[in-house]
Amino acid sequence: MSCLYLDRKNLGVKLDGQALALYEDGIRKGSVPLHLLERVIVRGNVQLESRVLGALSSRNISFLVLSGRNAEATAMLAGRTHSDSYRRLGQYRISTDDSLRTPLAHQLVLLKIKAQHSMLQKALSARADLRHPLTTALQNLNNIADRLQEESGKHTVPSLRGFEGAAAAVYFSGFTRLFASTLNFTGRNKRPPRDPVNACLSLGYTLLHHEAVHACHIAGLDPMLGFYHEVSFGRESLACDLIEPLRPLIDSWVWQMFYDRHLRLEYFSDDNGRCVLHKAGRRHFYEFYESHCDAMRRLLRRYGYALVKQYQLVLDDK
Repeated sequence: MSCLYLDRKNLGVKLDGQALALYEDGIRKGSVPLHLLERVIVRGNVQLESRVLGALSSRNISFLVLSGRNAEATAMLAGRTHSDSYRRLGQYRISTDDSLRTPLAHQLVLLKIKAQHSMLQKALSARADLRHPLTTALQNLNNIADRLQEESGKHTVPSLRGFEGAAAAVYFSGFTRLFASTLNFTGRNKRPPRDPVNACLSLGYTLLHHEAVHACHIAGLDPMLGFYHEVSFGRESLACDLIEPLRPLIDSWVWQMFYDRHLRLEYFSDDNGRCVLHKAGRRHFYEFYESHCDAMRRLLRRYGYALVKQYQLVLDDK
């Protein structure tokens, strides 16, 4: 076990030596040794001893609280920050110098477009009935990627966002076709998500964002200061940067869960325009996510350490 999901009413968590003791309605139900954990994810109203948070932080176990009504994060604990401040000095320098951050942003957007292409290519092998819309989307993504590569070195961060937006429109024109019409998925919407697919995308992106914040801390980077996303109050902009090339992976998992019927329409309900994923559906979602996410977590860590090397090179050149 590396991740503990606590998603049950009337649940309490206490520290018991080197383990977390779990209580339901005041009755002890079991325990989980801390050394098995890398992250704890809580949904809804779970009661925690303050000592639990201290134990998680001291062991660099990340902690995420999800809203009981939607998939948004309401609290996050990432553990101790890496002691090497030299890394963050390079990060700050790149974030304020367009000539340094634009090449990184260019590579990021190109990686995302290639990941979108890979996702639709995978879907095409399973949905031959959608050959025309998927092939059209794939060709258009190729054209955008080619233009992006041909004009390398001439872009600004705002122009790169234009390429990203154009690719997203093309990508979702194909991606939305993969789902049954009964799911009412016509495009991305959030706050609140209004259909089952968007409810799952929001949950997946929230979990992915938490993974990226954790990867930033492990690498000794400030998750608030990115090179593609601008600084914004309360936003972990570097974590937002790191997850962009991985969003199509979450998309692929959500599609696979519906395609294989791990998720079905009866797992969802409407709450005044907000689509809610029920407990049984969340269990299937968490199980699928955990069974597929190890490679993604390793990739996020590689992204973080690759940036560390880049930031250190900037300082060494100065």
